[in-house]
Amino acid sequence: MTIAERIIQLRRIKGYSTNKLSQLAEIAQATLREIEIGKKSPKITTLEKICKALEISLADFFNSTADDVPANQRKEPDDLPEHIQKEIDLITEFVLYRHGIKRPPQDTQ
Repeated sequence: MTIAERIIQLRRIKGYSTNKLSQLAEIAQATLREIEIGKKSPKITTLEKICKALEISLADFFNSTADDVPANQRKEPDDLPEHIQKEIDLITEFVLYRHGIKRPPQDTQ
């Protein structure tokens, strides 16, 4: 994950817009946008300001895990709406058949 992707991930987890994060970090919104699109790399002091605004340490910024996403925002397959789960099941079946892992059921009539 790039620095830009990590900033976007953490900003979204917090529910912050780029405007809000730039205000909290006391950096220009244009600067934050350029960092997020990968046009600009942040100086360490800028990254520290962003981390402070996101209420994480610089070390935590570089230690991304699935635990960064609050449990109430994670979507487990069983928590998905039924129509989405049916699509996932169909795709899974297709991939298994295509790679010969699973065979279509034989007609026993």
